[in-house]
Amino acid sequence: MSKENAKKIAGAVSKETNREMEGLIRSQHELYGRIARSYENLRKVGSPNITIGLVEARLQALESNWAKFEAQHEKIYAAYWEILVDHDYEKKDEAYIQQKGMFLETLRKLKSKADSAPAPAAAGTNPPRTTLPRIQLPEFAGKYEEWPAFRDLFHSIIGKDASTTPVEKLHYLKSCLKGEAELLVRSLPTTDKNFERAWKTLTDYYQNKRLLVRSYLAQFTSLQKLKGESVSELRKVYHRVVSTVGALDSIGRPISRSEDLFVHLVVDLLDPRSRREWENAVSETPDPPSFAVLQQFLDRRLHTLESLQPAKPKKAISAKAGGNSAQQTRALHAKAKENRLGRCSVCQKGHFIMFCAAYKGKTAAKQKQHVEANNLCLNCLGKHKLNECDSKRNCSVCDGRHHSSLHDAYQGTEVATTSHLAQGPSETAVAVLLATARVRVRDRFGIERTARALINQGSESLLVAESLVQRLKLSRAPASVAVFGVGGKRTARARGLVTLEISPRGGGPSIAVSALIPPRLSLYGGGIRADKEAWTHLRGLELADPEFLGSDPMDLLLGADVVAEILQPGLLKGGAHEPVAQKTALGWIISGAAGAVANPEVAVAHQCHVDAELSALVQGFWRQEELPVGPPALTREEQKAEDFFARTHLRTAEGRFVVRLPS
Repeated sequence: MSKENAKKIAGAVSKETNREMEGLIRSQHELYGRIARSYENLRKVGSPNITIGLVEARLQALESNWAKFEAQHEKIYAAYWEILVDHDYEKKDEAYIQQKGMFLETLRKLKSKADSAPAPAAAGTNPPRTTLPRIQLPEFAGKYEEWPAFRDLFHSIIGKDASTTPVEKLHYLKSCLKGEAELLVRSLPTTDKNFERAWKTLTDYYQNKRLLVRSYLAQFTSLQKLKGESVSELRKVYHRVVSTVGALDSIGRPISRSEDLFVHLVVDLLDPRSRREWENAVSETPDPPSFAVLQQFLDRRLHTLESLQPAKPKKAISAKAGGNSAQQTRALHAKAKENRLGRCSVCQKGHFIMFCAAYKGKTAAKQKQHVEANNLCLNCLGKHKLNECDSKRNCSVCDGRHHSSLHDAYQGTEVATTSHLAQGPSETAVAVLLATARVRVRDRFGIERTARALINQGSESLLVAESLVQRLKLSRAPASVAVFGVGGKRTARARGLVTLEISPRGGGPSIAVSALIPPRLSLYGGGIRADKEAWTHLRGLELADPEFLGSDPMDLLLGADVVAEILQPGLLKGGAHEPVAQKTALGWIISGAAGAVANPEVAVAHQCHVDAELSALVQGFWRQEELPVGPPALTREEQKAEDFFARTHLRTAEGRFVVRLPS
């Protein structure tokens, strides 16, 4: 309603009514203005500030104004309907409907946006959090002691998430598994129904309290006894002890039943000074101390040793103002020299060259070329000449005055530890697969570990990699045995002898064998690019090494004696340039041609001969120098002569012996 129309009505009414009616008409005019401007006033606050509550409040105000307007309008209309019937004042309800419609539409959009937004984790008026880093899913490689932590974290992040479908959960689970754990669920298709099955498989296998307890206690008993006051060693003992107690308690096997024994074992690991301090701390009471008292003592002792350590001053990078400029120059020069010494000459990063992946990826000949081109020491790879090297260490393979990584470069050809035969390059050749298998090997605690074995009929003995021996924590016997390869060249000298218990990957009887420990086992690692799906004759076979095309290193080299024991009847052949499958107690092994390859650089010929002559000579020398543990054994004739002498000899008064001659 326009202002002019309102004045006309007011003028008409003023001639026939009193001032009360004039006030109603002016009030109507004011209410109409509020109603018509309601949504415009809402937009003035700005879109970011418009909320559901604000819209609802404005809508309530609109309804209140409209109710007043209706009530007053009825009074005016009842008295003067003749004047209002042909006037645009009757169109008042259009403005109200339009305003209310815009309010309701805005309210609908806000509620729709609120419903689509994720619900807050907890009710309240908590302030908004800053953006946090993405949570990385845990990884599990099959170690029993790591299973409880992985199980709880994965179940909390993925397992209990109702918005994640079972097929997504199974995908996430497979991406978290590595090594032995991944092998358990690898064959399960990624479908909805297989998540619970995969999770149950892992739980049944690793939720073994007996093996968990053994693993936790094995870690504890592997701690070395402290020889002196050392903050780092004491901290290592403290954290291992606390983690062992917490881990045992988490699986329902607390140390409370054998607390006295556990406290005694922990105290026995301490150095003499710390044990003396412990005895002084518990000497006031005759009762055996609890683990809580020991933990409190270790905590105080650790903080005491840390506080007694001298603080390391920070290296000055600039001289004080007004100081000696010559000293400042020398300090900066020394810093720059230190930085240059710590920079790798291969990748220009801040690490020593032996820790460089790019350097390790080169052949021995390429490594030697790089060392010589950059004027590095051939013995320790330092930044000085060979005749200036102070290192007393030589090549661990041949004891020559060069670094162990350069050993093969000094042999004239690229020769592997078990021997690699160089072959002249040709344009094309056939890629060859050597037979491999995944086997189970028991460590010193009886826990089975997976290892990759190279099955080699050209070897006279069984060899094991140094890394596997350390991983299994096996005790070794001394052995000085030379290993010879193709051409009669000595390629290595064994570092010792261990006894292994090998069993098939899928279960079965085990084989006890003795293995030599060379410095390096073999350069062969597979890694041949081929489409194994095209080899139809291998489908459905239970392979000894499902990843026979993999490039992971070898842990074992099984010799001819073991090969003869595991071979079984059964041989499958494919087409031309396709490998054959041989049945063994470990499963089907794959070997032979695997397609063509262009420009081969090295052909590998594994032939190993063990020379135990030196070892036998040394053992014979030891036996010769040993003191006799009793009287030597006599023959029948020697014993008869001994008895005759004992019966017939005598000693005269002058001290002479009289011996009767046998008849």
